[in-house]
Formats: sequence, C-alpha cells, structure tokens
Amino acid sequence: MKKVLIWGRGISGKACAELLKSKGIEFFIGDDNDSTDPKDYLDTVDTVVLSPGIPPKHYLWKLAQEKKIEVIGELELAWRFFEGKAIAITGTDGKSTTTHITYLILKRVFDNVEEGGNIGIPFSSVVLKNPKSLAVLEISSFQGKTLKTFKPFIGAFLNFSPDHLDWHIDVDDYLHSKYNIFAKQDFQDTLILNANQEEVKNTPSEAKKVFFCDNCQLRIYKGVGLYEDIKLFDATKLKIQGRHNYYNALVASYIAYSLGVDVSIIQDVLYTFEGLPYRMEFLGKYDGVKVYNDSKSTTPNAMKAALESMPDSKVILIAGGKDKGLDFSSLKDLVKSKVKVAFLIGEARQKIKDEWGNIVQIELKDTLEGAVKESFEKANYGDIILFSPGCASFDMFQDYKERGEAFKKLVQNMVKSI
Repeated sequence: MKKVLIWGRGISGKACAELLKSKGIEFFIGDDNDSTDPKDYLDTVDTVVLSPGIPPKHYLWKLAQEKKIEVIGELELAWRFFEGKAIAITGTDGKSTTTHITYLILKRVFDNVEEGGNIGIPFSSVVLKNPKSLAVLEISSFQGKTLKTFKPFIGAFLNFSPDHLDWHIDVDDYLHSKYNIFAKQDFQDTLILNANQEEVKNTPSEAKKVFFCDNCQLRIYKGVGLYEDIKLFDATKLKIQGRHNYYNALVASYIAYSLGVDVSIIQDVLYTFEGLPYRMEFLGKYDGVKVYNDSKSTTPNAMKAALESMPDSKVILIAGGKDKGLDFSSLKDLVKSKVKVAFLIGEARQKIKDEWGNIVQIELKDTLEGAVKESFEKANYGDIILFSPGCASFDMFQDYKERGEAFKKLVQNMVKSI
C-alpha cells in the first residue's frame, strides 16, 4: 500500500485518513461533493478506500476495477494495521444490540475491550487508539462486501431478510456480502449461526459452527437461555422485549461464556440492560397508553419483530419511510392480528397500503407530526402506540437517529397538551 485514495469525507473516511497519517502513508481524500474528479488520482494510487455509502454501481468503483486498482472499505483498511483479536457480529437486524451487550459483558472482565464498526465508531479509530485490543465489531453488508483479509476469531450471523436492495445488485449480492465477513475463518475460529434460516445456517466457513434455535445445542427453551446444561439467563428477567432480543442476548451471552466469563456477570449485565435508543425504546405510559420508539426499524423484518412482541389488537402503528424495494405483504396476517389502526407516512406509504389492502384501518399522513397527533387521538386506555417504520429514513430525515429524536419530541409535546 503506497498511495491511497479515500473517497467519502464522512466519519469513516476521516478515521481512515487519521490512521493512514499515523502510519506515514500518503493519501488523498475527497467525495462526490468535491469539484475534483476522483479519476484524476487513479494513475497515482494503488488502493481506493470507499465509504460504506458508495454502492457498487458508483462509477469510481467500476473505474478502479477496470484499472485493476484494489478497492476496499474502511474496515478492511483498519484490519491491516490491527494486532488484536476481533469479534464480528452481523445480520439484517439486531446487530447493534448484540454488539453492545457483548461489549458491556466483556468490558466487565477484560481491560482491553473496544467496540466499533457499523455501530458508529470506525474500526480505524479503534486501531488508532488501541491496536492490540479485543474488538467487538458490528459489520454491515456494505462493509462485508469489500473485505479481503479480515479474519474474526468469533463471528455471529444473527438473521437474514432482504434489505438494502437500493445499494446491492440483488438479494444474492447482499447475502454473499454477509458471507464474506466469515470467509477467512478457519477451524480454530467459531461462528454462531441462526439455524432457523437456511441462508444463515448454510454460511460457508471453515470455522467451528454453533447454532441457535428452539431445538439446537445453543437455544431458547420455554423462555430460558441455555447452553448445553448451563443456564445463561432467565429471559423473563430481561428488560428488552421480544423474541428477537432473547436471541440477541443469547448470542452475546454465549460469546462471553465461551471466553470464560462467569454466568453471574453475564446475568448482571443482561438484567440491567435497557436497550439502545430507538430500538423498541419505551418512552412511557400516558393515560394508560404505552409508547415505543422503534425508529431503528428499517426493514419489514424489524417491524415484524416489534409487532410480535405486542399484544393482539392493541397496537396503533406508525410506519413508512423511504422505499428500499422491500416486500411488506408477508406482514398482512401479523398486522391484522396486532394492529387496530395504522398511520403510514413517507415515500413508501401508498405501496405499503396497497400491499396490506383492507385488513385494518389504514390512514395515509403527509408528516410524522400528523401521524403522532392522530395516534394519540385514537388511542384508548390499554392501547400501544408503536413507531416502527420498517423503512429507511432518508426521504424525510437524515438518518434513523434524527427520525427517532423527532418522534420523541412530538410525543413529549403531545403529552404536555394532554
């Protein structure tokens, strides 16, 4: 690696630049908003590092490949300077929660643990700060696609459903970008897989495989997390709701247990963990109406997990956002059993309504504010207002965090007026 072109001035691009600077490697940095054409640099660099947001159809990606210039992402770059061990966690949903729980448990026992990746802390920043650490990494399909030498000693593939079809060429490309995260593992490594899904269960890897499902070696049985004959935790004592969160806790627990962490420590962390913001975040109970902020729900599968954790016929659902080309029709039966009324917003609102038909009362709203206002007006004692968009946020907000904060403020304003 002699000279590098970093394309993307976001958090990952800037972290790359800091890391390369510390290593004395010459680099150029830019993005699509610059007046400079990136192809002007291609005759002078041997590696291009692309921001995770830049899709394979981007002309720079194609041009670099035509010129036989190496194309990688920030995570692969950082790995080449890393001297520690990595735990890699991926999946369509639940990555951040599982990554953070794993980090919190391991931090109780080991002094040299760092958290990073797609969770918001670039791996380059981790490597710059602590190159010999035990790194717990959340890895997206965008990051997975450009990995070449990355080799985690523990991996976890939580679940899979179609997503990011506006970035990936097709579903197969999305799935194989996940597989690529574990491609370099060998028999000395461990890979934890969801045996309920064939796509995940059949992940190609030379690692020792451990499966989780209802009737596997690592499983949830009657609400209790078990590994072989060891009771890792009692699911009824978790503060985070839903079966998907039981699995998230189970995977994090097994990772910690396999590294020698005492069960009492695992349970202490799990039973006090209240969840990450915007992921089934309980905002409160107002005049008998519970409100949940699930703004991180960006796929139909995430919406499904949220609805499955709710009682029948009690949910006032607020959903919709940017259409990523995903299918919502598979949720019809679940929506029919759980939802009293659905308020749909954003670019995808008409598509979702068309796919759901007349199974429940559905109203289209132009703004999130309008949906929140009418949700409170429709809610009766014992109902639940659930904001679980099932879509990306980019049609109306910068990201799911901004969307989640907007929902919180609207709820707070409504409560004040009650």
